[in-house]
Amino acid sequence: MSIKNRANAVWCIANTPVCAGSGEGDFRADCNIQRNDDFPKIDAGTFKGSLLYKMDGKLKKIIQNKSPEQAKLSFSDLRLLFFSVQSSHGIYRLLTSVNCLEQFFLEISWNEYECDDVSQELKGLKRRVVDGVICQWSHHDDTEWIGGYKLQAVNYKDNVIKDLLRKLGLSQTVIKHIGIVSDKDFRYFTRYHTEIITRNRLENQALFTEEYLPEGSILYGFICEFKDLVRPVKAPVLPQISRWIETNEKEGKVYQIGRNLNTGKGSVTISEMKREEVKNGKPLCRSKSS
Repeated sequence: MSIKNRANAVWCIANTPVCAGSGEGDFRADCNIQRNDDFPKIDAGTFKGSLLYKMDGKLKKIIQNKSPEQAKLSFSDLRLLFFSVQSSHGIYRLLTSVNCLEQFFLEISWNEYECDDVSQELKGLKRRVVDGVICQWSHHDDTEWIGGYKLQAVNYKDNVIKDLLRKLGLSQTVIKHIGIVSDKDFRYFTRYHTEIITRNRLENQALFTEEYLPEGSILYGFICEFKDLVRPVKAPVLPQISRWIETNEKEGKVYQIGRNLNTGKGSVTISEMKREEVKNGKPLCRSKSS
């Protein structure tokens, strides 16, 4: 019998386009990215593998269950929270939806992250964000073109939505790029505004297409450690993983996820969400351009 001990949340930022392939194709590409419904994601196994590729020594053996001190670890899928799309204002937008924000706050509360109640802010957001509307930091006119799609722009600079985003622990630079759209519009963008790249197979010179999660998109996930009631682990592994991720972040190391490392694809930055930063709203997630 095991019970969950603790879980640490992580951010995953796409430094380059990422193709974590599903092995299936459709009418848009021969090799599609992994999805949960229509929303892009990165499978837990792919996430774990990218960490293991960078690890060595005792910590790697523990995670691979090849050590007597093996920990009971669980890696979640990396879920999409912000999707990068070209914009007529500010070059790009980091799009999200009310449903994605609700899911994020729900999951971090499950995993013992202290955060103020955001139910009232989310209710206000639902009333304002309808199909065809983008709620964002500031706008120069009444409309904004997102990936060739015309949306009515609504300013959230002077309302509670700005405070809601700060409770995610995001930097000011990231907040200014965020646009909140309806769940229906978000589903459309994540389905039809990924990058499709045509490549050539060298062996038979046949063309094929690959789908990529756009550069700048932000995902989140969790690493959980379980406490074994029969054979307690003397030294918890989760703090060791946290220190290892933090050291890599300070040294500027990146991780490889998905296909085509040789063409400069699949580079991501992984950083941990600190509980005190989520609680106090300090910056913990920064895009490349911040």
